[in-house]
Amino acid sequence: MNPVSPVYGGRMIDVSSIYLWTWDARPYPVFPAAEDQWSDGPNWRTGHWLTGRLGATTLDTLVAMILTDAGFTDFDTSDLRDICEGYVVDRPMSPRAMIDPLALAYAFDASAIAGKLTFTHRGRLPSLTLDENDLVEQPRSALAKLTRTQETELPREVSFGFTDLARDYRRAVVRSRRLAGNSKRLLHEDFAIVTESASAERRAEICLQDLWAGRERAEFAIGARHAAVTPGDVVELTLGGRRRFFEIDEIVDTDSRAVKARSIDPEVFSLALKPQDPVTPSLPAALGPAAIEVMSLPDLGIGEPVLTHLALFAQPWPGSLTIWRAIGDASFAPLATAAAPSVIGAALDPLCAGPTSRWDKANAFRVRLHGGILSSVSDAALLDGANAAAVRHASGVWEVLQFANAVLEGPQTYRLSRLLRGQLGSEYALATDVPAGAPFVLLDSHVVPVARGVSAVERSMQLRVVASGRAHDDPSRVEIAITAANTALRPLAPVHAAARRHGDGVHLTWIRRTRRDGDGWAGEVPLREISESYAVDVLDGASLKRRIVTSEPHAIYSTADELSDFGSAQTSLHVRIAQISGEVGDGFPLDTNLTV
Repeated sequence: MNPVSPVYGGRMIDVSSIYLWTWDARPYPVFPAAEDQWSDGPNWRTGHWLTGRLGATTLDTLVAMILTDAGFTDFDTSDLRDICEGYVVDRPMSPRAMIDPLALAYAFDASAIAGKLTFTHRGRLPSLTLDENDLVEQPRSALAKLTRTQETELPREVSFGFTDLARDYRRAVVRSRRLAGNSKRLLHEDFAIVTESASAERRAEICLQDLWAGRERAEFAIGARHAAVTPGDVVELTLGGRRRFFEIDEIVDTDSRAVKARSIDPEVFSLALKPQDPVTPSLPAALGPAAIEVMSLPDLGIGEPVLTHLALFAQPWPGSLTIWRAIGDASFAPLATAAAPSVIGAALDPLCAGPTSRWDKANAFRVRLHGGILSSVSDAALLDGANAAAVRHASGVWEVLQFANAVLEGPQTYRLSRLLRGQLGSEYALATDVPAGAPFVLLDSHVVPVARGVSAVERSMQLRVVASGRAHDDPSRVEIAITAANTALRPLAPVHAAARRHGDGVHLTWIRRTRRDGDGWAGEVPLREISESYAVDVLDGASLKRRIVTSEPHAIYSTADELSDFGSAQTSLHVRIAQISGEVGDGFPLDTNLTV
């Protein structure tokens, strides 16, 4: 209410000076429903926030709009004060068919008074006090007639169907039930109203209590001096020493005013609004960009050789990540999917070079994982391939190592020891140390291959990584450019090189290795190359003196060539021996000094 002052003739509040002064960027209805995210959510109901309220309308405005759209002009809806969050009119219908459900739900009446359609809320305070002395006797009738509806004709339960604003506009039902009484009747109404469950439940309780409070009906007559009384007014009537409140339904004017009314309890309509039931909103995944490690690893021996692996991690994990590859200049197509996150972390300590082909018991280092766990394994399991990981050296080259012991020392922090270094022929990486902060990746089935085979060597690819189900240009995407290296296709460095001088020169021998299936003990390991070929470089410091190409793991550095290169017979030779691939050229070399 905004009354007019008798002093200065103006309204208590100058409506023209009201301004909307607050704004909150938090999304409604997630705020205020997500109280686990925002502790001030309970304050919203009685607070000053505009979010969630600007879309609602006042009941007087809604009813006035319905009447105006239907061509009515002479009406008064100013007494309607409730808020209506939403109302659905889904088909052509009369204005009365639109308004009647609102009148039942929000407890208001319409009366034709002096030619004007007037809407008033029910449950107003009495406007007139009457007793037997104020009533007018009528022929062949008692001074007042009271009737009482049987209890069995009243509903025991009232239920309202509505659209729940707080639960993604799903249909819902609220109920109000009397715990005492013999009635078994049920009353159900489906409303096209959009509101919250607490408000709908209050409406159902008001309706049920009002039906029971209005079980008595009264018929009496009053004099013409009470001409101001109109339908919808509440009168206080005392009969036989008992005071009752009656709401006037009908007035018939003759020599007197014949009144029909129903009993009413005004306090029913001031029922307090209960706190809204907690609603746990369905929060969208707070997805951020994924952490990605691009790895060029030796041949892991599974399927066609993989040139580039991706290790992907995101917190929270979105269910899966899709890797998109650019096709042409603009379009992208899915390339692969990561169904689970990789175990990725970072080294907390530097890792120095160590022995290969035997246990490294001296070195140990700590890693902190972004997520996932590590565990210790037996030596037998380790030699069967367990606990393989990749660490990136200062040179940018990845080493494959294995660890038998993983001891948890802190949150997501493990100390790794009893190592096998330079696995799968990656001993070439040990030329530099692993610095603190270097990436660490557990090589399990969650690592995703993205480039395979000879045809992909040195080809550049533009990739985008984003949560599955989202477009490749989603703001959370990570875009990377990779060029597939030939690491997985290069032959491994030979081992056990030796040099012996004979009459025709220095005879050089070595043992070749294979990129896969090299763990068998029966016979020679498979070649896995188009043909067998080797290059032997004889060096003087960093200077190349001579290259010898041979098709078997044996070469002769002739005496004439030695004298031409050095001028005299050498007691030791610096040689670099590499197996040659017919697809990618020289493999990883064995660089060593041999005593002749």
